Amino acid sequence: MDLHLKSLFGRFQEQFGSGPGLGPGSGTCLMKVDGVTPNFIKSIYKAAAALYRTDPWKRLRPGHLFGIRVGKDSDWAGKKMPFPCSQFIGGDGGDIAFYMFRSENDAKKMTGSRETVHVPNVELLRVTYEVERLMFPSHRKMIKTLSLEASGTDRFPVIDVARCISSGDLRFRNPTFEELKYVYAFMKAISMVHPLLQIDQESGPKYSIMAHFEPFIETVDVQWPLEVTKGGHDLVAVTISHPPGQAYQEKASLSASSTPTKYAEPSREDTSIDKKVYSSAGLRQCAICVKEVHGEQSLCCGGCRALVYCSSICQKQHWKDTHKSMCGHYKAMMEREEELAIKIFKFPCSADQPCKWLESLGIHHKGMWRRKCNCYSHSPFGLLPVKGGLQELWGGLDDFEYPHDSPFNNHFASSLFLLSGWSEYYNYRSLPLSSPVADILSHPLTVYHILTTLNISSKNLILKGKEVIIHYLGPEGELDWMPAFAEVGHLLNGLGNVQIVMVGPEVPADLSGTTSGIGSRVRVNLIRGAYEVEATYLPSPHVVIALNCGLESYSSWSGALDLIKSMGVPAFFTDQSEITCENAKQVLRNAGLNITHPVTPNPFRSPVKKHGSSSNLPSYSNGFVFGVNA
Repeated sequence: MDLHLKSLFGRFQEQFGSGPGLGPGSGTCLMKVDGVTPNFIKSIYKAAAALYRTDPWKRLRPGHLFGIRVGKDSDWAGKKMPFPCSQFIGGDGGDIAFYMFRSENDAKKMTGSRETVHVPNVELLRVTYEVERLMFPSHRKMIKTLSLEASGTDRFPVIDVARCISSGDLRFRNPTFEELKYVYAFMKAISMVHPLLQIDQESGPKYSIMAHFEPFIETVDVQWPLEVTKGGHDLVAVTISHPPGQAYQEKASLSASSTPTKYAEPSREDTSIDKKVYSSAGLRQCAICVKEVHGEQSLCCGGCRALVYCSSICQKQHWKDTHKSMCGHYKAMMEREEELAIKIFKFPCSADQPCKWLESLGIHHKGMWRRKCNCYSHSPFGLLPVKGGLQELWGGLDDFEYPHDSPFNNHFASSLFLLSGWSEYYNYRSLPLSSPVADILSHPLTVYHILTTLNISSKNLILKGKEVIIHYLGPEGELDWMPAFAEVGHLLNGLGNVQIVMVGPEVPADLSGTTSGIGSRVRVNLIRGAYEVEATYLPSPHVVIALNCGLESYSSWSGALDLIKSMGVPAFFTDQSEITCENAKQVLRNAGLNITHPVTPNPFRSPVKKHGSSSNLPSYSNGFVFGVNA
């Protein structure tokens, strides 16, 4: 009877106590790791807590394997990555953890249909989030002594390396200092990139309960803690891929919401530049000599079709100088054109000639739309003559075609709107998809997307009913689109307030120092001048935002970036195309800023495609978003 109960209890504990994992953590202790310092242990626990807050277990299951590369192979003992494959355990019950394996093959051998399979002679690193009261005394003592950060309310990570012996039992050891560095880098990187995974609706078993994601690869910079750099590089590039083994190569299957990817340069013959491909109509500008030329007479690169030239002479010169090495990269960006187009709308979404586009919609020279072409460039930003009410500001659109200055009609009392894109917003606002208001609303809804989706600290303040202070840098056209920013307040849905301090040289002197209430929950202050000069007199921000920033185009950004670095405040930027974002990232790195939110398509980019004078690359107002210090 006793043996029967023991067996029954053992099976019960196996099925319901440990879930799909290997069971509770061991008695290992990070304080016993050679070379580790208390400060590095604090950094590890802080990174583990940050990862826990992103809740990867909400979507990820053991069958979702991730490839990992941290720096170069030569950076690690044995000239190879210690644990280049990982999975998340506990999303469907049991211990909350993630496991890291020596190879993808090891991961597959240990991943059973319901439980983790004990495979002899396979070693893996585990990070198990345990309830504090169930931990070994050595762990509790370390947590109390070092005042380590908790993950959630009462959980702390336990890190060990497990190995199954031939008898089926498990043996545990402490991770090495090098292995701790590796897992630290992984935790920092995966917390940034796993929310970017996009569900692939067309793959996997039809009735599978496990989500299937589109192939994914992203490289982010992770900043090492000061205590482990020892005079070396403070940044390391971490690449996360799903499934493992993904490589940077040309793909045409990426969705519009997937992360921009770096691509391998295709092999090409020099003779390909002789292929004549003519540009689109309209006035264009040569990418080399800046000469203006009519579209019918201009040429495009025959390989990527991205850049415009006035003649084959300029085209061949550019190929010889720099374009040969970049053509494949541009081609990959061009292949995203179809995926980046937002196809739900029923109005023309291409504005190669803005005036004609506005005329086709009947809104040229009207209301806030006057800033969408150059006809009113003589009037300073923020000083367009205003007459009439909200309908006139929206260009005389029909009453049901623009958002009214009123709360949303919904049944979600005191809950935050977390919008996934334009379709959801238009549905909430009962707007017809023939309404072009998304082109202007891209600015306020991008701000809202940053506050509630990309920046955890501002979202938490809003959920607590508190005020979020934004330093909004370089405003231009938005100075004439203030009525549209009322939507930010309505989307708060009764939670919190937002103070937007707009600072920049384009703020008119007549408006500098003024404060306006945009609805009941949004207050806008206008300040003329350079941010690094004026910031001393401003309330401290919770987040800094710069839309369509053009970092590569203006040397005046250097002072503002130095200030953002010294403050350490989360800052988010948007730009119009992938190439401008890549150049902006280099500007940020040169300023000593670490890219913590990778370049991703902005779900609230304008759906209206912009046409560059010398480039055919997909370009949209607020097309892509990226961030630092987040």
